[in-house]
Amino acid sequence: MGLIDRISTAALLACAGLALTAPGAASAAAPVSRAQWGVDYGAFRCQLIRHFGDASQAYRLAISRDWTFGGYQWALYGAALPLHPSMKSVEIALGPSEGARRFKFDSYAVTEGERRFAWHDSDGLLFKGLREGDAVRITSVKNLDVSLELTNLAAAVEALETCENDMFAGWGFDAKMIRTLSRQAEPANYAGRWVTNDDYPHLDFAQKNEGTTTFLLTVDAGGKATHCRIVDTSGFSTLDKQTCGLVLTRAAFHPARDAEGQAVASFYINRVRWQVPR
Repeated sequence: MGLIDRISTAALLACAGLALTAPGAASAAAPVSRAQWGVDYGAFRCQLIRHFGDASQAYRLAISRDWTFGGYQWALYGAALPLHPSMKSVEIALGPSEGARRFKFDSYAVTEGERRFAWHDSDGLLFKGLREGDAVRITSVKNLDVSLELTNLAAAVEALETCENDMFAGWGFDAKMIRTLSRQAEPANYAGRWVTNDDYPHLDFAQKNEGTTTFLLTVDAGGKATHCRIVDTSGFSTLDKQTCGLVLTRAAFHPARDAEGQAVASFYINRVRWQVPR
């Protein structure tokens, strides 16, 4: 099944350096971070990563812009995290005066003994709270309790923005222009019909080849998609090629607008989930 997801490109917000305490021990002294923030340069995502704790209780925090859904994607990894795959939400308390917000877990996974909780900060308010606050606590039912103290804000923000500036340049866009757009390119027709089950390549359908193709469209000032590039493959070149061919033919857009309201060329990122109907 081909499924086009919604995209929003919210303005960049700041991030901070963090330190963790063990679940259920928020009042204990936080373990010292074992490294500074690192930046993972991906094809369409810049990810901030930092490690905490020691060998017996190690954690990794990863934060990145989510181009497909907008906002930011957070993920906390660690073998010491509680094992509760039925967990549905997490509460984030932003310092003593910021109150708490509840986020739905987007995913839970166990890979090679390492557990992961992921959640989506769709409006960027969690980042805004981190910029203005000095502490964060992540809690939920069934023993999840992780405290974070903010440090090294400026360096983390600079590293993230440098990575994204390089990424914009690689796509052929000026970072300053992209950051000051008053409106992003938005679909002018229904994106859910750009790719459908009927578009499945016959051989891939017969062989039950499945995967998710993430694509980037260059959209000109008239709202026309002029170029498609694959930024994350489905694992099958035929599915990727079919994706670009279809969206270039069927997608229509309201063009992006610059700070003065003039139509300008920009980009649009989304993905197609190819899945054989069951």
